Amino acid sequence: MKKILLCPPKFYDIEYEINPWMHLENKVNKGKVMWEYRRLRAAYESLGAKVLEIDPVKGLPDMVYAANLGFPLGRIFALSNFRYPQRRAEAKYAKAFFEKMGFNIVTLPDGVYFEGQGDLLTTGGKFFLGWGKRSSKEAKAVLSKKLGIKFIDFELIDPYFYHLDMSLGPLNKETVLIKPESFTEEGVARIKKEFRNVIEVSRKDNEFMACNLVVINKNVVIGQGISGKLKRDIERYGFKAVEIPMEEYRKGGGSIKCLTLEFY
Repeated sequence: MKKILLCPPKFYDIEYEINPWMHLENKVNKGKVMWEYRRLRAAYESLGAKVLEIDPVKGLPDMVYAANLGFPLGRIFALSNFRYPQRRAEAKYAKAFFEKMGFNIVTLPDGVYFEGQGDLLTTGGKFFLGWGKRSSKEAKAVLSKKLGIKFIDFELIDPYFYHLDMSLGPLNKETVLIKPESFTEEGVARIKKEFRNVIEVSRKDNEFMACNLVVINKNVVIGQGISGKLKRDIERYGFKAVEIPMEEYRKGGGSIKCLTLEFY
């Protein structure tokens, strides 16, 4: 059974601007964002996932983007080291939560930034690490040593798509959605080497952060509003798109995967 961690949006709002999607005047509709959250949680549970929740904390509005808290692998939890000071206190609560669950906590040195599953994805036994906008390039060597795994890494070059999970959406070890403009030419070539089937997402679908997805069995949980073409592309490879409204969360610069910490 797939296990997932979410953080309810009790204190979620736009209280600062640390990415190009965020605008202080664009406040969150509290009723609508809770409805979106319940839709997402219900979808996960209907697909057979076990959903855990971490308590939200007042003054940490971005804690709803639970994927950024770290990376659980077996009984080890690689704790995030956030680049922006507005989010750093989230790590304290993530550490306490995972320690209580019996995880061994791995940390990174000061100044070596790492933002969890926002920049670290895995499928088919391979691990993909993004760096340049939030996570540090130096995180690769540190995490490789501490976790005992090798990474395929990518420099991220689009400030609007600042985490890897916004531009790389693996469906399985063979198939992936990508936003190619987020990567260098070498990065795109590397992706095409690692995946047999590469679906390049259109500019319109990128407005809905289409690569920011979660896969449960053959179901691709994805932001509502994607094109019919992208749905057909997903179906061509044996998957079904499950669309969830994410309008309020995009105001803060996130969507499905950003909200979802997956256990491996």
